[in-house]
Amino acid sequence: MRKLILVSSMLCLTSLTATAQTSSNSSSGEITASSSVTPAGVQKVNLKEAIGQEKFQENNEITDTKLKAESGSLSRYSLSFNLSYYGPTIGDLEAPDQPNPDGSVGTYETSLGGSLSGRYRFSPRTSVNAGTGVKAIHPFHGMERFDMNNPFINFNLSDKIGEVQMKNSFGFSAITVPNYTKIGETASLNYDLGTVYNLGASRVAIGLDLSLSYFFYNRGYQSKDGKAARYNISVYPNLKYNATDKLNINTSVNLSSWNPRSRDEQSVLLNRTISQRLGVGYAFTRDIYFAPYINFFPSNLSPDGTTLNVSTIFSVL
Repeated sequence: MRKLILVSSMLCLTSLTATAQTSSNSSSGEITASSSVTPAGVQKVNLKEAIGQEKFQENNEITDTKLKAESGSLSRYSLSFNLSYYGPTIGDLEAPDQPNPDGSVGTYETSLGGSLSGRYRFSPRTSVNAGTGVKAIHPFHGMERFDMNNPFINFNLSDKIGEVQMKNSFGFSAITVPNYTKIGETASLNYDLGTVYNLGASRVAIGLDLSLSYFFYNRGYQSKDGKAARYNISVYPNLKYNATDKLNINTSVNLSSWNPRSRDEQSVLLNRTISQRLGVGYAFTRDIYFAPYINFFPSNLSPDGTTLNVSTIFSVL
């Protein structure tokens, strides 16, 4: 019952925020100043006018709804909020943790969390954002603890090369999550690439996403650190069917490799078990994207290896 209430609350929050965002959206281009006069004759000034808020023209080269949402609001100054739920396996809805077939260092507990970041936009294509958040660990098993999500700062570039839409993100994170700090990890440098290529006039799109992370430590490797990585490389081939302008069905495969700190050779790469996602994405507005999905392992299909998850993107102002 607690699980149903919390998940229902999360869905209600998504719908209410979507409704509020829809009602406050304005047309592309700069925001025009607005004011009103109360019956008492006192003038009310729009907040966006008071802070000199500017809204850029839409980058029409980016048409993919997820890439638009990830690029953030078109306003000069804005806030982004991400809410994520990493749930149990469909084989055991009471399971406290998600599968970890490789025994990798990471966060595999069921959790509910959100992050908040501020964004400054330089142009329709470029922006910088910084933020952090909190995550509730085992929210339906006694709420074991709250972790502060790793504080981060990213520089973002959305563009199009030929017919390929893309979003580049270069970032730095300070490590605060206990699963990583206990092995001496202190910070990371990150690069993320998302690409979309529409197949002609069809509603089908393909993509190849990429994620690179290099980690910094405050001490040398110890045997208790297990499968601590020096760096990770992940490639995500993906396929998407746009059922409507707002709704899509998508799938992606995670091909991930890592360099172990336990070895001196920095060029050695070990493969992790291949995983796959299958989900839907719905854009309530340009700035609000809702994406529930299941994650599973193609080499070992089973209810106990398939998890339920939800991710959301909100941009305000």
